[in-house]
Amino acid sequence: MLGRHDSEIGELLRFAASLVPAEVQGSELLDYLDLEEWELVLTLLGDFDGHTWQTPRYWALLAEAATQMDQDETWFQWRCVESIQGLLRVELTLSVDAEPLQARGERPMWDVTGKHQRVAALWIESKPVLGPGERATARLRPFVPPAWAHLIRGDVITLHGSSPGTAKIIEKVPPRP
Repeated sequence: MLGRHDSEIGELLRFAASLVPAEVQGSELLDYLDLEEWELVLTLLGDFDGHTWQTPRYWALLAEAATQMDQDETWFQWRCVESIQGLLRVELTLSVDAEPLQARGERPMWDVTGKHQRVAALWIESKPVLGPGERATARLRPFVPPAWAHLIRGDVITLHGSSPGTAKIIEKVPPRP
């Protein structure tokens, strides 16, 4: 039970749900909204695929709902920035002599040109820690996005620091105009 903020949480979630295109929205979302199953609604809204319709406003609404529900809003904040800056997903492989790499909160240096190193925040999608020699899909959030604009799907960049490795670009969605 969420208590005195239930109606406000419901309003936030209903507004966010109204931003989901009809062809994407499933009937279970509306059912859970009617049943006031806020945790399930938040999960469903956070799991929709697609990048073109998910605006910063959409993700900000979900982040605020998560905060009001005492849930972790970090994923929604990350996606809010992605909806502005664009999406950069990679297949990351650590070297066998690398130190374990935390899935969140890291801001390592990357060689993106063969000469210049750049900083990008890291979000490993499938595990809390990536160990030496392991591989995982990850999201990168460059601090200076224009310095990464030349990269295309299939390019390989190098991770530097105590957890060296390589990352192959598997998906890139440009920033919003």
